[in-house]
Amino acid sequence: MKFSFGAKDEIEKSLDISIASKDIEETVSSKLKEAQKSAKVKGFRKGKAPFDVIAKMYGPEIRQDVVYDAVAKEFYALVEKKGLKPVGRPNLIPEKMKENEDVKFKATFEVYPEVRLNSLNRISYKKIISSVEDSDVDKTIESIQKRLGTWETKEGSAVEGDQIKIDFKGSIEGEEFEGNSAENYPVEIGSKSMIEGFEEGLIGMNIGDEKSIDLNFPDEYAKSDLAGKPVTFEIKANEVLQAVLPELNEELFNSVGVQAKEVKEFKKEIKSRLEEDLNNLVKNKTKSNLLDSLEENHEFKVPQTMIDSEVQNMRLDTARRMGMEEKDLKEDMFPADTFAEQAQKRVKIGILLNTIIEDREFKPDGKRVRELIEERASMYKEPEQVVNWFYSNEEQLRNIESISLEEQTVDYLLEETKPEEESLSYEECVTGN
Repeated sequence: MKFSFGAKDEIEKSLDISIASKDIEETVSSKLKEAQKSAKVKGFRKGKAPFDVIAKMYGPEIRQDVVYDAVAKEFYALVEKKGLKPVGRPNLIPEKMKENEDVKFKATFEVYPEVRLNSLNRISYKKIISSVEDSDVDKTIESIQKRLGTWETKEGSAVEGDQIKIDFKGSIEGEEFEGNSAENYPVEIGSKSMIEGFEEGLIGMNIGDEKSIDLNFPDEYAKSDLAGKPVTFEIKANEVLQAVLPELNEELFNSVGVQAKEVKEFKKEIKSRLEEDLNNLVKNKTKSNLLDSLEENHEFKVPQTMIDSEVQNMRLDTARRMGMEEKDLKEDMFPADTFAEQAQKRVKIGILLNTIIEDREFKPDGKRVRELIEERASMYKEPEQVVNWFYSNEEQLRNIESISLEEQTVDYLLEETKPEEESLSYEECVTGN
């Protein structure tokens, strides 16, 4: 058996494999004899068909299986001996497969990249600083009141906070586009549910007023064919409504799951909940900034096989979030190109984190693993049973340990890299604007 290596670059490899005819034919002959013992051939009793008949019937298929099995077996034996880490399955290309002649194959494959970590203390990231102000609490309570309140027609012009029902029609360079119009469409001014400038353009309108607004679709607009384009909206106001807010009392407090008797208690609880949410947001945003900086400060090629796998995972996750089952996912749904850039980034960050884990010889922290399991178990009626289930299910336990290792690695990076504080308001943290 002979091998020779070739390499296109640091992760794309090729391997020429030659297997002696004698090794192949001996195995084929052995398998044919096994098949002969149980073969049912018309005109012969079971297991009594002549060998040459069995060879003619089953020989080509058995030989092909033997060849590919032998090539695959030797491929993995060699890459293990050479200390290579193949990613995914190799592409085994037959170059010569004639009977009674040496078999020749070319295997092309990708290997896990060898990453050289840069000095972590030279990497900086944005550390988010934010807090919940009294005005944030007031806005949240007002939003709760609006959700539980009603709308009634008002006299006079529309102002921020009002709802206005409109007919509108949009055009780009005089041409209409999909979803460009609606009738009696309700818009709450200040809700930021429409593109920038649209809601502001409704301020001051009265019932029966008509106007034209020139705007631009955002560059990152969901519909790529409209992104960044100038658009003109023709608008007619049909009705202006103002919010009628319910009284802040114990009944309202209880309806939103807050046990309070007075407004002061209610505000205190709302602020506590906002702070809890904000802490999680700040932590996640800071982590995201850190990992973005880590990724941007390291250049290496990512195996396409890993990117393709992550793209498929993202497509499946998107389908599940939309209530679809995997079997209903068609190839033309959620095109791979939509996820390619983000998938490459995720894989690259994963490779970097794994490199740090191996380099620093991190092991799962038992205490942290227990805390993660108990946190998940707390959402069930009998948490102790769920905890026991996690520890008895090896696959689930490995998943939690993997999450624990990532958290440990992120904590390590937060200590080793340089933070640059960035102050954001509560609203900026929540909305991303």
